[in-house]
Amino acid sequence: MKNKTEKFFSEGNFDKLINNAWDKPVNPNSIKLWQRIDKSTTNSNYTIWKSIAAIFVIAFLTAISLTLFNTNTTSKLVVVNNDGMTPKEILLEDGSKVFLNRNSGVTYSPENSRMLNLTGEAYFEIKKDKNHPFTVNTRELTLSVLGTYFNVNAYKNTNETIISLVSGKLKVSSVQNGEKILSPGEELIYNNRSKKVSVNSFNVNTVLAWRSSLIKCENTGLDFLLDRLENYYAIEINNKTDYANCKISGEFRSDLSLDEIMEIISFSHNIEFLSLKENEYKIKGEICE
Repeated sequence: MKNKTEKFFSEGNFDKLINNAWDKPVNPNSIKLWQRIDKSTTNSNYTIWKSIAAIFVIAFLTAISLTLFNTNTTSKLVVVNNDGMTPKEILLEDGSKVFLNRNSGVTYSPENSRMLNLTGEAYFEIKKDKNHPFTVNTRELTLSVLGTYFNVNAYKNTNETIISLVSGKLKVSSVQNGEKILSPGEELIYNNRSKKVSVNSFNVNTVLAWRSSLIKCENTGLDFLLDRLENYYAIEINNKTDYANCKISGEFRSDLSLDEIMEIISFSHNIEFLSLKENEYKIKGEICE
């Protein structure tokens, strides 16, 4: 038995067995089996790669949709408010300056600070850029400039929006009145109720007194001063229009307390401010004819 085993595994006989196996025709059944195995393997790989490709497509589309529609990353606005007692200066990316009055604010996109929205009052010193006009939007008006200095009074509680041009040229647009071009020294007054527009001259020192924390009146209607008090101190004076014909002159420091300013007005016009409830007042006294 040992001799047969040694003979079977001898080097010469082993080579002969390998050569015979190599030259032997392949059984057709074996070919079909291999084809089935190969086909199964190929289909399996195709399915796997198809799934992987689908995953990458879904991930790509998700990334695109997030980029297009995620407002938190691309459209977050810059908001600057002035809640203090004195004017606040803002330096924009292009070198333009904005000075915010009390209880005023601006909003703009970080990608374009030459287009902003204003509530309240602000003075603008705009750097000239022919290719990129500077735009200011209020509730009713749109202002467009290249390079100029101007003041905008657009408080919510007032009946009028006032645009005062110091230098340069300014285009003011509204839905009802189309476009108006202002020249230096001209002031556009837009009535927020009637939607009518008028253009007058103005006193620069009076209009821009707030930049020095002053309210300057030169034979001005008392209702103008009362408007200032409402906007600066977040109060409401119910019957202020009754005193529009009363004239007042002088300078008032806007960093004074509300009680101090009311006391000065009461003394000069022989009137009295009655407190109806918190932050709401009524005037009692003689009405000017």
